[in-house]
Amino acid sequence: MDEVLFYISQGDQTDSKKSAAESFAYTSSIHSSKQYQSYRHASSPLRGTCITGIGPGERIFTCDSKKALINVYSHGKEGIDQRIPVPEALTTLHVIHHPQLDTKASDDEVLHEKPNFRIPWLLCGGSKSGKLYIWEISSGDLLCVKEAHYQGISVIESSSCKTFLITGGEDARCLVWNLADLISIYGNNNNGGDENGQDHLRSVKPYWAIAENTLPITDVNLNPTGVINDLKLYTSSKDGTVRIFDIMTKTQLTTFILPHSVECLTRDPANRALYVGLSNGQIKMIPLYKFNPHTSVLEGVGGMNKIITIDPHDPNLTTTFVQHQDSSSSVLQICISMDGTSLISGDSKGQVYVSDIVTKQTIKSFASLNFPVAYIHLQTISTKSLDATANNVRSDKKHRMVPTLKRVLASSDPVEHTLFMDIPEPITIDEDDEDDESNGGFGSWLEAKRIEELQFKNLSDIDSTVKTIGKNNNNDAANSSPNNTNLELKLKKVSEAYTDLRTKYEELLKEHAKLLDDK
Repeated sequence: MDEVLFYISQGDQTDSKKSAAESFAYTSSIHSSKQYQSYRHASSPLRGTCITGIGPGERIFTCDSKKALINVYSHGKEGIDQRIPVPEALTTLHVIHHPQLDTKASDDEVLHEKPNFRIPWLLCGGSKSGKLYIWEISSGDLLCVKEAHYQGISVIESSSCKTFLITGGEDARCLVWNLADLISIYGNNNNGGDENGQDHLRSVKPYWAIAENTLPITDVNLNPTGVINDLKLYTSSKDGTVRIFDIMTKTQLTTFILPHSVECLTRDPANRALYVGLSNGQIKMIPLYKFNPHTSVLEGVGGMNKIITIDPHDPNLTTTFVQHQDSSSSVLQICISMDGTSLISGDSKGQVYVSDIVTKQTIKSFASLNFPVAYIHLQTISTKSLDATANNVRSDKKHRMVPTLKRVLASSDPVEHTLFMDIPEPITIDEDDEDDESNGGFGSWLEAKRIEELQFKNLSDIDSTVKTIGKNNNNDAANSSPNNTNLELKLKKVSEAYTDLRTKYEELLKEHAKLLDDK
């Protein structure tokens, strides 16, 4: 396993062809110097890139900052794989994967293997005019066109349960949408076509409109949780505030005031702290729990709409990272490793660093980009799937293209909803396993144990062996007694020598202490 980072630049805003050729994106490891993939002519606006994953069959969507196009990159190809036209130039993109069903498969349901061709469920895009677009990627249907914000949309995020969609805009508003309300256009049985869909979208209102900020929203973050009542929303703004909201109760929990404009934020995997990137190049750590010396209890920070001001002075650098401050650049993108020990950050000068959270020191620097960093994505994946073998390249060339994204809202008639998908082969179950179902699934238990054995099997180059001296059987007691006697004698000699050496050391230490006292 390896933690792999994908990062891409914003490119040059001029029309120079030479500068466009210098825009790159890379996929590299954060723990080693290995670079897995590079992409040419890759650029997008800030947060204008979304990625389905890292590995064979995965795709990267980037929006063009000058044209109404979405560029699609495939794993294993350096150039652009597809150019898809859209109604207008987009500023931000976000991918929503298929929701995971918790219900167990019934007895009559046929199980299928995971398909090689994998595409996400929805593609969300925001424009400078404040419109929100949602496409179904499998069919290319445009499910939603909503005038969400008064100004451009800067960031889009969705909850892990696929229930809520969060949009932050330059109008200083953060809107929480119910995703089902935005995409449920097939419920109307009238034959009105697109007009019924437009009427339905006009009646859709946000689940919650947050208007607490005074300057544009720069970043949002949601904690993945299995219980929707624990869902928290973290927002950052150019007004120098970081706010925490409870979505289900629609209440503001805490407001953190920082000395400079906040450009990005990320959350510790265990919800222990927040890490925010500032416009002056600093990265501040905001602890969410503090130790109370009077009660010896770890207490939560904030709550009940409390306002907390972060001290700008930190001479000992206990909560401040200054890697980007030397180059006078603002931190634009930030993320954290799976174990919460490494912090990855990118700035407006194209520098990407990996910093140790405990020591606040830089442990790695990636290949510098010629332009500001637009987007970074960190994922833990098996190194075998990332190796550029012939089989992976051959299978990637046979992949099916992403359907063209429609420019007109899809019809509300479900009969006109045509979907093309690759149906994988069903999982074959042995007859022995079917016979064992009456005995409590003994065959499936054996298969699970086989997989566990493979996980603990030593597949590395290091081989550990245990050498047994002597025998412990009762029949060979006579042969084992001399060996035990020899070992006891050796152990006795070693212990006596250690005791003598320790005694001499203590005597020398006392003599040294006396000499120091005399002086």
